[in-house]
Amino acid sequence: MEIKKILVPIDGSDASERAFSQACMLAEKAGAKITMFYVVDADVLMFPVYKVNLAATDTGSIKAKGREVLDLYAHDGPEDLEIEKKVEIGVPGSCIIRAAEEEKADLIVMGNSGKGSVSSFVMGSVSHYVVRHSSCPVLIVK
Repeated sequence: MEIKKILVPIDGSDASERAFSQACMLAEKAGAKITMFYVVDADVLMFPVYKVNLAATDTGSIKAKGREVLDLYAHDGPEDLEIEKKVEIGVPGSCIIRAAEEEKADLIVMGNSGKGSVSSFVMGSVSHYVVRHSSCPVLIVK
């Protein structure tokens, strides 16, 4: 299997930090490019009681916070590694699948942060969704 593009979803968790480190090692060995991908969860942008959409108020600053997270991670990455950074607002699982298809990723490397529901006991709901729906291999890093 030839790996030229690796998609690394980042959510700011320790697990995603470990996934980024693993992706960097794989990318260096394979000569691959990394796309770091931060998804601002659309559900988080809804006020939980009244379901008021907060996304319309200030999406620019919300996306900027995502870019800050990616910049922090990228700063710790190898200097000679080609790293692209993308931020989107949406449903994390489907956004990751769409990004992998658009980027023509050969591999998705992501953390298992366990932030999902109880129904996803062994694996977080986002990582579980990605594993089930991805057309490319997925490496889950604990």
